Amino acid sequence: MSPIAANEQCYRLIREGVKVKSHEANDHHDDEYVTIQVIDWADYTNNDFLLCSQLFITGEIETRRPDLIGFVNGLPLVFIELKSSHTNLIKAYSSNLKDYRNTIPHLFWFNQLIVLSNGVQSKMGTVSSQWEHFAEWKKIESEKEPRRVSLEVVLRGTCDKHRLLDLVENFTLYVKAKETIKIIAKYHQYLGVNQALEGLSHVKKNQGQLG
Repeated sequence: MSPIAANEQCYRLIREGVKVKSHEANDHHDDEYVTIQVIDWADYTNNDFLLCSQLFITGEIETRRPDLIGFVNGLPLVFIELKSSHTNLIKAYSSNLKDYRNTIPHLFWFNQLIVLSNGVQSKMGTVSSQWEHFAEWKKIESEKEPRRVSLEVVLRGTCDKHRLLDLVENFTLYVKAKETIKIIAKYHQYLGVNQALEGLSHVKKNQGQLG
């Protein structure tokens, strides 16, 4: 199975749940299955969030130590690579991320979000994103905010607990072309859709205007 195929299969299980045989099933009713939800999408407070720094991960041959890995219910959904401010950010992609993909590929089966930052530039993408498709996240709460490029903005905009789960559940897509690519919404798409949905829920009050 290719890395992106493994990631897509894991994503389906994370998003839709895992089917397991019910304890009530028997030889005569072996088709009795129940779906176990891996993540509580409705209430993010029911999930366990953990951020690990410098966690050793061993592949078939090599051992690596990524800067930060964000876990939700024990699954490594977020990968963050940090460089010093005088280092060109592309090195986080070309030197570190590419190496990790090759040496510890199993880490990325579950990954939903990748953040690269040198403190001056910060960009986010997915496991299949080429460098040119990593994008800045410039706003947190609303489209009315001034644009800001900072590590704080990208972390608060994408990794706050409820936003992270919303991005994973509702703003992630696998596109089938010559090869499968995984895309995640950019900040203006994420904020725009959610603000439109909010406007729809108050359409009478807004006199039919969604904004």
